[in-house]
Amino acid sequence: MTSFVHHLRARVARFGDDRWYALVDEHKGELVELERATFAELDGRARSAGAWLAQAGLSGEAALLLYPAGLEFLRVFLGCLYSRVIAVPSPLPSTDPRALERAAGIIKDADIRIVLTDTANAPLLTAWLREAGLDGRVTCVATDATTMPDPDAWEMPADLEPGTPAYLQYTSGSTSEPRGVLLSHGNLLHNSAQIYSVIGRPEDGIGAGWLPHYHDMGLIGLLLQPLYAGGSLVFTSPVSFVMKPVLWLRMISRYRAQYTVAPNFAYEWLVRGAGDEQLADLDLSSLAWALNGAEPVRTSTLDKVVRRFGDLGFRREAWAPGYGMAEATLLVTGTGRGRGPVVGRFDPAALEQDRAEPGADGVELVGCGRPIDLTVRIVHPESAEPLPDGRIGEIWVAGGSVALGYWQRAEATEETFRARLSTGEGPFLRTGDLGFLCDGELYVTGRLKDLIIVNGRNIYPQDVEEASRDVHPAARAAAAFGVEAGREHVVLIQEVRPADLGDLTYEGLARRIKGELARAFGLPSMNVVLVPRGGVGKTTSGKIQRRRMREMFLADRIDPLHAELEPELRALVDRPAAG
Repeated sequence: MTSFVHHLRARVARFGDDRWYALVDEHKGELVELERATFAELDGRARSAGAWLAQAGLSGEAALLLYPAGLEFLRVFLGCLYSRVIAVPSPLPSTDPRALERAAGIIKDADIRIVLTDTANAPLLTAWLREAGLDGRVTCVATDATTMPDPDAWEMPADLEPGTPAYLQYTSGSTSEPRGVLLSHGNLLHNSAQIYSVIGRPEDGIGAGWLPHYHDMGLIGLLLQPLYAGGSLVFTSPVSFVMKPVLWLRMISRYRAQYTVAPNFAYEWLVRGAGDEQLADLDLSSLAWALNGAEPVRTSTLDKVVRRFGDLGFRREAWAPGYGMAEATLLVTGTGRGRGPVVGRFDPAALEQDRAEPGADGVELVGCGRPIDLTVRIVHPESAEPLPDGRIGEIWVAGGSVALGYWQRAEATEETFRARLSTGEGPFLRTGDLGFLCDGELYVTGRLKDLIIVNGRNIYPQDVEEASRDVHPAARAAAAFGVEAGREHVVLIQEVRPADLGDLTYEGLARRIKGELARAFGLPSMNVVLVPRGGVGKTTSGKIQRRRMREMFLADRIDPLHAELEPELRALVDRPAAG
């Protein structure tokens, strides 16, 4: 196939009336379908939207898509692909100033002159564009209220090829300002084939999920994979999942879904949020592949889910840890259907020296699967020297899923997407992630720029954050980072849920966390700052914004419930004495 559109049209011709998408929610304890559309119906609407966009002269330009969860987004996204309009999926701006600022930044960065949305949100977005001074250059259109041409008015663009730009995926900004990753039709085809392979040829399968459509995992792994493969999908909104976690399980049970995709935190939320009384009569035995990715995969999470839902049919073999990123479309490595997770034990002292040495009593790390049709190398981040198995370095990737680059950022594109090994081999995508290969399995250990180095030892912030959450039930999300003040200090910003404190004071919790982390990581001291729920910055996909929290800490812009800081840090941030 020459483009993703050609492939989809072939799938519609084969499965048009037999495969479907269904948006569901829960009403009075019952699962209710809010929308349903067959492949043929989606294709008809997409061709109408594509013809309308082409007639508006938008081919080759970028359009911002601001939709709630639902089928209208998918129809219009496909319409953009059908007309060579570069779709830019993004979350609906809320009253949060940061969300509004991000949306305005995307409009300017991507040269947006049209915002596509639905009737319910068009008035608010039009008012926002006016208040932001953007209404003179940007038009807001409610596509569900617009008269579209007949589907037969659509014509396949003559210049749709593998290298044709398809859409812009703005990164969520966990370690930097959001950047637009430009993906091609060839990227979509190549990465969809990777996912198809690890799921296990899901032509007759049904997927289930709730991920946001404006993130790479939600868009590529959830929404587009059924169309690519020829399967069906039942999905709900992220808000519905957060409010009613058991809804996810009910979708799997009722529709006999074979696969699902989500990050690690979602499975943790599911364990905490699904009450025993809600699990009666659920049957999860159909689930054969449950992707866990987008953030560190924890053995404790794998075990919790199997213990909690094993009697309902959730098998350990269904776990499918994976690793990916927007710059590689989505999936870089994955675990094949039925293979189950690979968990290794590695000597902690060796890990701190960039070596992965197996040890029976070592630290447990979950493998993120194997590359399917991509080249993955572990590379010394400074010398660009390729490293052998068992050595920790930066993960570099090459192959058909690697994106075209960053939108209008030539220097950043050259640095990130055009790297070459010391041997001259390349180009490679520099992921910025650290990891190692062992027996063909990729293990991801952290972010290169987040790494904390204390006395020559590598401290991975996600390990500190996980350990802090295990100290007490009141400890929730956390951000760990290093601060230089005479020497490297480790700082932990810890969210607290006061209702779970019991008789423990903030001071008591801070000192308990401080002591436990100092013991667990063999450090002379730790710095702990307790903040209310919501005090730890996260991206729209839930990733911890460590760099932003570090900047706020150094600027003394954190209002703590309690702080246990070393004198050097109190002096650095000009903060009053702890407590």
